[in-house]
Amino acid sequence: MTNLEKNQKYCEAIESKIKLDAKPVAMKLIKTEDDLPEGYDLIDEKVRHCEMVRKASLGNKFYSTLEEQMCLGGAGAIGLRDMPPKLANGEKYFSLGRFQNLETAKKLTSQLSIVEDEHWGIVYAPLDEADFEADVIEIITEPVGGMKLAQSIVYKTGEKITPSFAGIQSLCGDAFANPYITDGINFTLGCDGSRKAADIKDNEMTVGISAAKIDEVISGLDSI
Repeated sequence: MTNLEKNQKYCEAIESKIKLDAKPVAMKLIKTEDDLPEGYDLIDEKVRHCEMVRKASLGNKFYSTLEEQMCLGGAGAIGLRDMPPKLANGEKYFSLGRFQNLETAKKLTSQLSIVEDEHWGIVYAPLDEADFEADVIEIITEPVGGMKLAQSIVYKTGEKITPSFAGIQSLCGDAFANPYITDGINFTLGCDGSRKAADIKDNEMTVGISAAKIDEVISGLDSI
């Protein structure tokens, strides 16, 4: 079975059990331009990673390098550059009034999920059009969809799920970097940036699933 056929099967299983207003999104980090799959054009605008996820969920397929990433914090989280120093040390979020003091901000930012290995680019596609093995699949859904995904996970594991999120760096850190790093699954409630820039609705959340876990999730969905 080709990667495209697998991804179409995954997408069909997800869409049959979960209410979606947009497609699940497949993403893959690439080390060099030579690793770029055929048939993908460079995105023709400079936007945030979360906006790129939204564009792919609406049917677009493309790739991005660092140059096309508007949000440097998002680009740092997904492994296209180092995290900007003022984000890494908490100064930026403290200046935005998100924390009671700089120490608290730094405590949180030291725990953010960040892909440490630097990559040349990242490929985005609707899951059912992706002809590559995704590093991470992101699903934007209502909480009831998140519930069903949670049920599909515990069906096999018998263990409660422990999401990791903080209301910042949601689609980049929580839903991409965390599953990528842990070979796991993560649930996130979004952030101000993704809700404003990427139009994540008030009644939507995002689930990130690693390549290592997608078969387990699909098997669980098929069984519940």
